[in-house]
Amino acid sequence: MQALEVLRNGQPLVVAGAGDAVLLSFSMHVSIDGEHPATLDMRGMRDLGNDRQAHLEWIQEFPLDVGDEIIVTLLEVEEATPPAEDIASDSDEHIAAQAAYEVQLASGLPVPRDLERKQPDASLEVVVGDAPVVATFEGGRELLTMRVDWNRWRPERCRLSLRSFSVEEGLAREEGKNWLSASAARDQAVLVRVGAGHA
Repeated sequence: MQALEVLRNGQPLVVAGAGDAVLLSFSMHVSIDGEHPATLDMRGMRDLGNDRQAHLEWIQEFPLDVGDEIIVTLLEVEEATPPAEDIASDSDEHIAAQAAYEVQLASGLPVPRDLERKQPDASLEVVVGDAPVVATFEGGRELLTMRVDWNRWRPERCRLSLRSFSVEEGLAREEGKNWLSASAARDQAVLVRVGAGHA
């Protein structure tokens, strides 16, 4: 099976995969007002057959420190880490969560609020191949997001993205600044480093 292996400072965090997976999604987030320098999430989706799917979650908002190095690699494996959550999309639990989300959307977009600039010089550095890319809060932006996404329709590689955006852009689902759009082949390591910023 295909899996995303995630290492933190050389130590394994998770090997996220499932034999019937249709999607695997790794993400890191930095907020200018964050309690932690960065957080990490690992999620996915699997095919239950008969047009049914299940949402998977291995890691949610795992706190990271300045200087932490995360390595994500798409691998072919025989065994993977079992997910902490495996919830069918037609389950009562998921349907209730979706209903609550729809109610929130129907009430209109939240009003953007000013964020306390606790870590204005934070950054995410991504290295794939030989060329590092460093995303910052330049241009008045307040959020950084890095993603590694795999799907079963292109099983030999995963897509990478690194973006920064403001709260207003995020609420409006606007793209913000695109620092990196790339892909990584199977067995190709993607390094993400949490930085305190670059002058």
